[in-house]
Amino acid sequence: MNASRPPRRLIAVWFPFLSTERLERRARTASGHPTATILESRGQTLLAAVNAAGAEAGLAPGMTLANARAIFPRVALLQGDPQADAALLEKLRDWCVRYTPWVGLDGPEGLILDITGCAHLFGGEQAMLADLTERLDAIGFTAKAALADTPLCAAAMARFGGEGRVAPEGGARKMLEGLPVEALRIAPDAAEALHRVGLHRVADILPLPRSSLAARFGLELIQQIDRALGEQAHAISPKPFAPPYRVRLSFPDPIGTADDIARALDRLLRRMTGRLEREQRGCRRLALSVFLADGEVSTLTVGVARAARDPRHLARLFAERLANLDPGFGIDSMVLAAPVVEDLSPDQQEAAMRPGKAAEEDRRLGDDPAFTRLLDRLAARLGSEKLVRIEARESHLPERAARFAPVFGRATSMPFTSAPHTSWPKGLPQRPAVLLNRPELVDVAGARMIDSFRWRGRTYRVRRAIGPERLSPEWWRPPADPEKPSLVRDYYRVEAEAGRRFWLYRTGEAPVLTAGAWFMHGLFA
Repeated sequence: MNASRPPRRLIAVWFPFLSTERLERRARTASGHPTATILESRGQTLLAAVNAAGAEAGLAPGMTLANARAIFPRVALLQGDPQADAALLEKLRDWCVRYTPWVGLDGPEGLILDITGCAHLFGGEQAMLADLTERLDAIGFTAKAALADTPLCAAAMARFGGEGRVAPEGGARKMLEGLPVEALRIAPDAAEALHRVGLHRVADILPLPRSSLAARFGLELIQQIDRALGEQAHAISPKPFAPPYRVRLSFPDPIGTADDIARALDRLLRRMTGRLEREQRGCRRLALSVFLADGEVSTLTVGVARAARDPRHLARLFAERLANLDPGFGIDSMVLAAPVVEDLSPDQQEAAMRPGKAAEEDRRLGDDPAFTRLLDRLAARLGSEKLVRIEARESHLPERAARFAPVFGRATSMPFTSAPHTSWPKGLPQRPAVLLNRPELVDVAGARMIDSFRWRGRTYRVRRAIGPERLSPEWWRPPADPEKPSLVRDYYRVEAEAGRRFWLYRTGEAPVLTAGAWFMHGLFA
């Protein structure tokens, strides 16, 4: 006989003054003074949020600025920033993972925590709810929370039923009866219509026939009632699950010195790499989440050029990032995760390098451990986006034959993830060390062979010229001007009397270029 499934238990957390509290902390505005954030909407300035003192003074979100100043002329105004508010709510969502991994967003000012099976770890539901609200208050956030069997019931209790309330199992209906109809999160028009006919509380509409309610006030009202009572599923969307390669270290007292942080990171790395070694795997990216005592969560990420599990090498990569970490009032815990891993067999070490091994044409620098560790350290210090390589392309025109490509792939922060379009051709004629970004026009004296030329205000007399090397236009590319034919190029390696060597070409129509413009395209070393 299967054991019965435990009832679902959820906590709803509402932050009524999230926006103003965020800005008050930054602007150091006295929290006891009525304060509001403002936003422009359809040519009007509206209050987006108010603090507790502003609510006591009669201010409310959605009120126009003119009406707000009529109620309280000295209200302190701060410019609202919905994107910053959303980012702060995401940080609070990460902070709540200490209670349960199943934390979802509940509108722009709320969170839903599915604590089914977790409350006993905190001494019960009442103790868990109290710990949650007390910790949020300690780090400067006003939060109202409630616990019930359904997300909508918990959210309704948090917003309309006071704070710190716990609905008993199966008691959602009783807890909802005393709340206003707005607690069901129905459209304002539907709520106003209910008030017009004298239906002000949820208890007033629960006994009424569903068909009559749906016909007069809309199907949404019936759906919200069913969700609030648990008769219709109401899923929450948490963040993606934590990667399986994840180790955590909690501290009895917050730590803050560089030595303590380094020792804690070393313990985490050794635990992580020990597991990777046992499973013959290596990590390609590591993420270190640092939970600060003031509620902030800082995440440091490093990538490696090849799958690795050497704790000393990985610690050196994190050292670049930890140097800029501000521990504030201390660090409560640290979590190290390896979101990207791959198979890594033990390396076969050679006693000595074979003669000429470094010159083997088929050897890739990406397979050299010393080189890849250098890439790791450069990426940790400069940023992976700063490391580029030259990649061959299918084109015989010099300006199109190569391009810069990131060493680390954009999607995965791994090196060499984007395969080159083509391999480097063998047996190419000699090419200059420096190729100009754009060919520059030069004045050439002489007929078919160059006697002298003038470039960038200086005249060069030609000692010798080798060429031509003809490069035809790419037939698969349409010409820039359809009315003009594409011109071929005859390239010459030219040495001047002073010893400088240049790469010039003349354009014209095949087969014989008796006339045409000359261009400077490159410089030999």
